Amino acid sequence: MKRFFTLCLSALVVLAAACSSQNDQALEASGAPVDAAFSIEPAEPVAGEPITFSVKVTQEGKPVDDAREVSFEWWKDGQEKHETIPAKLVADGVYTAQQTISEPGSYFVYYHVTARDFHNMQKTPFTVKAAASADHAATGHADGGHEHGKATADKAHAASGVDFHLMPPDELKAQTEAAMVVHLLKDNQPFAEGTVKFEFWTGDEVKHSFVDAKETSPGQYEGRLSFPASGEYTLKVHLEKGDVHDHKDFTVTVK
Repeated sequence: MKRFFTLCLSALVVLAAACSSQNDQALEASGAPVDAAFSIEPAEPVAGEPITFSVKVTQEGKPVDDAREVSFEWWKDGQEKHETIPAKLVADGVYTAQQTISEPGSYFVYYHVTARDFHNMQKTPFTVKAAASADHAATGHADGGHEHGKATADKAHAASGVDFHLMPPDELKAQTEAAMVVHLLKDNQPFAEGTVKFEFWTGDEVKHSFVDAKETSPGQYEGRLSFPASGEYTLKVHLEKGDVHDHKDFTVTVK
């Protein structure tokens, strides 16, 4: 009897584990949106002291620990150069990264979350206060970071008020078709139902290639590009919608 009870209990444990696994798989495949909640610590950063950027990623209220990529992109108001730092998973669905900024002033930060076929991004302003030490207050640059991805760009706010964020593949190979994705935001909301086109060329090349992009989700546009040879290319993203006619230049490297 005792042996029978033990076998039954073991079967129940295995069954419960299988159900839990199936539920997790069903959640991941459910198509429910992935949510992200951003925070910054300390709430009032001081120049020369560490700042922690944090984002909690969930899907239907459950933590997402398998995000494909989480990063924070920050820059000083009025400056074109952006810095991007990768985030690490530190708790259930919580991803963080630290940065020290030595120049006081007004800044912006984007979080980028790519998880379960969703990409979330949102811009948040923050202010870095001058340190009590005059040495810190006089420092003239920001520390650390690296330029975002494998593409560099003029990242100033577009005249239309639309933010362009290019997401090139990790590697672009000549004569190999690849998906090129751009996210468009205005007032921190996806800029949907636009007409988007990619134009690219290398050096002083007279002939330019054009590829239409398709909106795959609100504010996300994708085109299939094939570069004829290796080298540095200028990639111009064209946007049209109603009275909005805008474009943004990026530089991509093809191997």
